[in-house]
Amino acid sequence: MLFLSSDLVGSTSYKQKTKGWQKIFLSFYRELPQMIAEASRKIDPDAANAFHLWKAVGDELVFEVDITSENDVSRAVRVWLLAMSMYEEQVLAEAGLALKGGAFIATFPGPDSESTIPRKPDYEDSDGAVVLLNQQALTGQRAYTKYLYDYFGPSIDTGFRVFGLSSRRYFTMSIEVAWAVAGAARTADTHKQGQDLHHVSDFVFHGSHALKGVWNGRDYPVFAVDRERGDPIHEALAKLGGGPLSSEHVIDVCHACATDESWPFALYLPNSSNENFTTKPDDAMADLLASETSMEGAETEPGGDQGAGLEAAPPLGGPQDAGPTEDKPGGAESAA
Repeated sequence: MLFLSSDLVGSTSYKQKTKGWQKIFLSFYRELPQMIAEASRKIDPDAANAFHLWKAVGDELVFEVDITSENDVSRAVRVWLLAMSMYEEQVLAEAGLALKGGAFIATFPGPDSESTIPRKPDYEDSDGAVVLLNQQALTGQRAYTKYLYDYFGPSIDTGFRVFGLSSRRYFTMSIEVAWAVAGAARTADTHKQGQDLHHVSDFVFHGSHALKGVWNGRDYPVFAVDRERGDPIHEALAKLGGGPLSSEHVIDVCHACATDESWPFALYLPNSSNENFTTKPDDAMADLLASETSMEGAETEPGGDQGAGLEAAPPLGGPQDAGPTEDKPGGAESAA
């Protein structure tokens, strides 16, 4: 799963100094999604990958996109960047505001996982094993009126740290995102088609950073899209730092990270031409599930129903559920 963020720059000051500041923020929540849809139609109207809101965190919107190939990642990043630019030009410029953002990939069912959180404190009073209760809530039709469905894992934590390194100029990316975009660019270069969409011509190395709690404290290489690449001064200064990055440069760094024995992340793209990305990852919670299931069986009295205590709750998505349920794209068995 690909996650993309857009965050208003200068919003705190704007709220405190501007009368009627609420309008620009309501515009952000309503009109940025419209720009994403418009940008998607402009770049590739036939693309099947849809953007869905994952989180609204104050002045930041984070969307998710189900991905199965390098081209999916590259296309979604370019759609997102175009939408950000369109929204800045058409809405934010007059207010003196801008956007910053970034992208990361989380991979399910491992190393990242899904979680379920009861929406009401008094909904659940079971003393059953939390791992089994979580799995039960993830199985079958999902009850969105009862649970908040979310994600957690090392990629999620790292992704938000990568977001924190972004700025108006630099759209930061996790290693997995940079690797996938560079892979799509290399394929486009090889086949001499799609180079206007799949490229790394605006990539820069944004430095190695010690991200708290990430990769055993080892510095994490961060690539970014330079959103001001066309500025003449930036272009002139870039020449002092050597030549532009190639897809091979980016891939070499990403591959070196991923082959380190302590690298905690993974990239699963089932429709990739790279066999390194097509192996379905192991379920990160498989051992916990097996252990809890075994313990649950051991606690059941001889002759009793296995797991009877867990089955006493109403079936999820059944007629006892309050309110409608709906299908959600992706899930624990989805592609990255």
